[in-house]
Amino acid sequence: MMQELRLVLIILGAVAIAALLLHGLWTSRKEKPAKFGEKPIGKLRKKDDSGFDQDGIGSIRVLKAGSSENPKTERKEPGLHFGEKPDVDPLFAGQDETTAVREKDQEDLPLPTFSAADADVDLEKTPQTVEKPVVDSPDVETGLTKEVAEDAKLLHSELVETVEPIAEEMVEDAPKEPEQQVLIMNVQASNNAEFNGEELINCLEQHGMIFGEMEIFHRHADLAGTGKVLFSAANMFNPGSFPLATIHQFTTPGITFFMTLPCYGEAEQNFKLMLQTAQQVADQLGGLVTDDNRNMMTPQRLDSYREKIKRFHAHA
Repeated sequence: MMQELRLVLIILGAVAIAALLLHGLWTSRKEKPAKFGEKPIGKLRKKDDSGFDQDGIGSIRVLKAGSSENPKTERKEPGLHFGEKPDVDPLFAGQDETTAVREKDQEDLPLPTFSAADADVDLEKTPQTVEKPVVDSPDVETGLTKEVAEDAKLLHSELVETVEPIAEEMVEDAPKEPEQQVLIMNVQASNNAEFNGEELINCLEQHGMIFGEMEIFHRHADLAGTGKVLFSAANMFNPGSFPLATIHQFTTPGITFFMTLPCYGEAEQNFKLMLQTAQQVADQLGGLVTDDNRNMMTPQRLDSYREKIKRFHAHA
């Protein structure tokens, strides 16, 4: 549960960080058109009647191959309209015309020529139209990135601080698993006698006990012996096992029935079945049923067993 909560909070943090980054980039790009529109247009050059601008620079004439005439292509300068708003932005219109002329000239393989008036012009002062790519302002981008990174770091630290106390509360509130408990009762031979090995094994098998793991007998959820173990029966004395190879020579003063908590199925029903089996074996072999301290089993002692089962399930 704690890992799932941590994963959910990490995902929420990542989504919040991504949202902050996208918002910052969107804000930065939104400011670009405004900056571009603030460029002054007072530097636009005007041409005089003779075809020269204020710096004395004339226009370039392009001659096509095989043409007898020298057509003069003049660049249209955008007009300034202070009284009314122009339909087309002159800055962008001039750029589009220049681009169209350049593409057409490249297709026709033009050869540039200069007039006599243009020969004296310093080539270094000749204006050239250069398309400059729009570059993001490094100062704005750097400042925005730092601001977004700081906000993301602050958000992540807040999420971590929120997760830690929640995780601690979950650990504190998580119920501890109860320790395993064992319920024990014995069947002892009366008058300090001993049970015969063959008779004892036959009696256990008649009452649904099956020889199995650890060389002891077990009662399973089904009589076929393939289900879960409900309770078991072992030799009262060490090593606790039953030697089937020499069972005709084996004797013991008693056997121990035991079941563990938690167990498969309902613990109260399993205890009732174990008590019933112990009483049947004791009656058939002439023995006595005793508690875990090898004292005579009494109704009060049986009630303490049942109360122990209830307390175990109450804390489970």
